[in-house]
Amino acid sequence: MSFDQTELFDKSPLGIVICDIHQRIIWCNKRFLSDTSLEEAQVVGQLYPALPMEAVDKDAQLVQLFNNNGDTKFQYWHEDLTQPVGAKAHYFTKERQKEDKLGMTAARLTTKKLPKRANWVEFLDYEVSRSRRYDNPLSILKLHLVFYHLPESVSENTLLQTVKDTLADQLRWADMIGHTDQGSYLLVLPETPEDSLKSLQEKISIALKRQMEFISKDIKYKVVYGRACWQKHDDSQKLLKKARQKLVKNLEKLLDQK
Repeated sequence: MSFDQTELFDKSPLGIVICDIHQRIIWCNKRFLSDTSLEEAQVVGQLYPALPMEAVDKDAQLVQLFNNNGDTKFQYWHEDLTQPVGAKAHYFTKERQKEDKLGMTAARLTTKKLPKRANWVEFLDYEVSRSRRYDNPLSILKLHLVFYHLPESVSENTLLQTVKDTLADQLRWADMIGHTDQGSYLLVLPETPEDSLKSLQEKISIALKRQMEFISKDIKYKVVYGRACWQKHDDSQKLLKKARQKLVKNLEKLLDQK
């Protein structure tokens, strides 16, 4: 499929975002802006990881919008485009509200226990609530893998799962991993102060390097990080925003070097 700003894309009932080979957003339709309450300047020209959206299921098929528009969720998928070379189309359709809402607010979590099978959004809200009450340290670490070269014998999906498994090996039982699609990962780290977060980042980099070399010495990649530590008055959305902004800043630096 080739991208062309035709009436078909613009009039689509789906929200559509088009990214170039560097994951920079080159176009979006009006439906996406309407559904997310974002301004065009907040989308077009930005890197895809800068969008205030995170996957909330393990398959990255359900994403949640983190802005002042509430806890809006979207069914999500993407596909490669033939033109421009390396471009991707990202599709979003609003999920209908259900009685058993996926998200939990921090206010509800102050009086209720964490569900046995909580997703990372519920888990983060719960830990933010605990930090507010007990002043516990809490950190978020976002990772984004930029691949410059993958041998034909290496499956990208298998590689990304290997990365997730490697991350799990480096974490404690109390930590949680969230996959945010497009080579990004989000780690929620309770009881983790800033110094420990820096040490964990170094451990992860070493472990990933070892695994990549084991799979193939021909893999060329770079890991970019964005980290944030909880501070007084932070809620989940603010903590995510700080980590996202640092990640995007570091990605922009990496692109400037190319």
